[in-house]
Amino acid sequence: MSDPVESQAATLASPPHDTGRKIKRVIGVLISLAAYAAAILTAIEVYRNIRLNPRTEDAQVRANLIGVSPQVGGAITAIHVKDNQLVKKGDLLLELDSRPYEAEAEKAKAQLALTDLEIQAYKDQIAAADAGLKQSQAKADYAVDYAKRVQALVGNLYVTVDKNQLAQTEALTATQKVAQDKASLERARNLLGEKGDVNVRKLAAEASLRDAELKLSYCKVYAPCDGFVVNLQITPGAYAATGEQIFSIVDDRIWYVLANFRETDLLRVRPGMAVDVYLLAESNRKLRGIVQGVPKAITPQYGRSLNSPGGQGILQNVSPTLDFILLAQRFPVRIVLDETEALNFRNGGTAAVIVRTGSDVKEGLKRLNELQKNSAPAFRAPLGTAGDLPLVPAGEQLPPTAPAP
Repeated sequence: MSDPVESQAATLASPPHDTGRKIKRVIGVLISLAAYAAAILTAIEVYRNIRLNPRTEDAQVRANLIGVSPQVGGAITAIHVKDNQLVKKGDLLLELDSRPYEAEAEKAKAQLALTDLEIQAYKDQIAAADAGLKQSQAKADYAVDYAKRVQALVGNLYVTVDKNQLAQTEALTATQKVAQDKASLERARNLLGEKGDVNVRKLAAEASLRDAELKLSYCKVYAPCDGFVVNLQITPGAYAATGEQIFSIVDDRIWYVLANFRETDLLRVRPGMAVDVYLLAESNRKLRGIVQGVPKAITPQYGRSLNSPGGQGILQNVSPTLDFILLAQRFPVRIVLDETEALNFRNGGTAAVIVRTGSDVKEGLKRLNELQKNSAPAFRAPLGTAGDLPLVPAGEQLPPTAPAP
């Protein structure tokens, strides 16, 4: 038999072990509940953050592309740039064979000089016609006065009827000569081509010369903006047709991102909101961006071709993401990058964006206007020097054209 004292001691020692296990069990339950609560709160906060600040990884870096194409046709004689080269606005890109257009400019300039001589000749003709009119007017006045005197003497038999009839005929002829000289003077004035203070004949010749100068100046193609030459795949000797694109220039004055957001995320997106942009090439670096605008239309998912007659026009086509739920269409939101080009942006690069809907929209719009102020300045190609080409005798070679400034 066991000792009653030992049994009682064993009975008294067992409750502390059970109490410790119960405490551990309670602590474990509390930790689990806390973990579940933290997970739920974290999920709620993440959902709220996502709903408050829409984001997408379906975005691409974009820049404006300018297709370089000559405004006149001709053989390419020189190309002064290389593929991927950085160019500045006004840099000479390429040259076309200018000899046909130099000849046209010479012809127009000669025609202008000939027009000046014709105008002087018409002025001399007007002076001669005016003098002839005055002379015929004087003769007509004398003939009419003489016919009146002769007719008065017919009744007294001082003159014969034949002489009176001859005087009347001469007066009528002199009067008709005056009308004829007046018509000749008016015709000479019309041939002069003056309308008010402008000589239309000379104006037409000067317009032809300006047209020839323009065509000659188009033989040298200049960079319309600062940017990078891309897709240059042509050499001197090739023929460039009018309006045919030879290569492109990536305009680096302003860069932006086209981010495709689901239409359900666009309720809070407004122009001027700040955007965090992450490029795939530099994913550890946050870039600044500003929402420029949200499109009002894209190509419908299903429907007839917009290239057919009666279509709605040319719109951006964004392919939907296929899931087993009702599809939300995606709209490309334009985001202007508030960064310098030194970060090596590339047109078509992948990006991810987060729109900060709580940002200051007024400040964003102000900064956006500053960024877009000089994004598309007016461009005018430098004019050629056809007006300075001297007239040369036929058969002689034209002097070389001086380079355009």
